[in-house]
Amino acid sequence: WHVWHEYLLPPVLRRVGADLFIAPDGMMPLRTDVPCIPVIHDLNHEHRPGDIPGRESRYYRRRFPLFAKKAERVATVSHFSASDIAEKYGISPDKIDVVPNGVADIFTPPLPGEAEETRRQYTGGRPYFLFVSNFSPRKNIEAVIRAFETFRRNGAGDHVLLLAGRRLYLTQEMDRHLEASPYGRDILFTGSVTRDVLRRLYGGAEALTFVPWLEGFGIPVVEAQRCGTPCILSDSSSLPEVSGGAALCVSPADAGAIAEAMARLVTDGALRRRLSTEGHTNSFRYTWETAAEEMWKSVIKATGGTA
Repeated sequence: WHVWHEYLLPPVLRRVGADLFIAPDGMMPLRTDVPCIPVIHDLNHEHRPGDIPGRESRYYRRRFPLFAKKAERVATVSHFSASDIAEKYGISPDKIDVVPNGVADIFTPPLPGEAEETRRQYTGGRPYFLFVSNFSPRKNIEAVIRAFETFRRNGAGDHVLLLAGRRLYLTQEMDRHLEASPYGRDILFTGSVTRDVLRRLYGGAEALTFVPWLEGFGIPVVEAQRCGTPCILSDSSSLPEVSGGAALCVSPADAGAIAEAMARLVTDGALRRRLSTEGHTNSFRYTWETAAEEMWKSVIKATGGTA
């Protein structure tokens, strides 16, 4: 990273006469006079450095404050992240532009009979709670597993827990919970899936259960909402903001509260229908067209209106 950004990239920017460099991963060259906009999605590396391999964590914590200070503008994906970046790195909130993520058009409510077919294919016809993301420590899969165990132990339903995604970084703790779980046979992995399969998984789920310790935006939330799926989410970081209040938000540290939210959605049809309707409406706040418009506004600010 260092060699590329500091020694190889600046000459390229000079040679092509770049007016602006946008860094989608937040990492930008410090040895350049070209204005830069790093997109800093969140500060997980600051708040939970142990979740990331040591070399990466040290690099991020050393360099990202410098990126934020040198940048012409900083883009991020939520008002939560904007406030966090301003406070942690000591830069003016006026320098930060909120450019929310969007929802791809492929995500829609299930077609007639599609939810039932999805359940037959993935869980033998049984209802399921769905987790969608990578399997890294900050995603807090252990709490989801403990909550699922409590839900099942209390006899609230014969549901399956379906985990869609792939491993990332350190997953030993998750593996230990899986091995010790008395309901391990009902905790199933799909691996990485296509968007069309993911749309079907959302549409067939009882709820998305997504309770990370920290999240800059949470794309699975608005994807699930666009599919009409109720959500159980963390009551912290960006998720209350992004979900627009159309979700059951609980402490990510409280597996019992997560289990209670699961039971409520199973037994309260009116609540499930309300969250489905309100969530679907909320999801339309987030489109890639809106994201492009907001990013372009940031570009105009960074270039003094000359772009």
